[in-house]
Amino acid sequence: MTVDPLPNTNTARPAFFLDRDGTLNIDHDYVHKPEEWDWVPGVPEALQKIQQAGYLIIVITNQSGVARGKFSLSQVHRLHRYADRDLERYGVKINGWYIAPWHPDFHKNKDPELLAERKPGTALFERAAKEHRIDFSRSFMVGDKATDLKPALQLGIEPYLVVSRFMNAKLKGWAQTNKVPVLKDLPQVVNKLQL
Repeated sequence: MTVDPLPNTNTARPAFFLDRDGTLNIDHDYVHKPEEWDWVPGVPEALQKIQQAGYLIIVITNQSGVARGKFSLSQVHRLHRYADRDLERYGVKINGWYIAPWHPDFHKNKDPELLAERKPGTALFERAAKEHRIDFSRSFMVGDKATDLKPALQLGIEPYLVVSRFMNAKLKGWAQTNKVPVLKDLPQVVNKLQL
């Protein structure tokens, strides 16, 4: 599936919205250092196909480790710069990293509206759509938890659930109830879509 070239820059574009931990990289729990970053096998090549097919690549990630004091937001940004540099050899550019560093249990004296950035909230999806002129109806969301995909269902983005350490019978049941396809990983999603 190749996206038709856009006639002008004012036209809304399709995107692949992607979760981070468990979707792009192996989730070792609170990953925040380059030495902890391991791509899920085949993901850089899958991102290459996504980009070549004309999709924007937007990562939306909950990073409650910041709110919990486990690491800083600047460490998250450094890690994303590391991932960006690593992707250069594949000719891949992630068009946007959107980070929700909040958690409701660690939000005292902070603006409660910020919690809407945290998935399953839709605030970061909507911000990305505005900043990059994204057409939700032609876009996809891939993640390894229900919280990743609830915003997609709400916004009219086509969702795909991938398998990680969080896969269990309850999550499979949720996917079945909501008619969300379950695939092994992002490369398998890309193959299914024939990108």
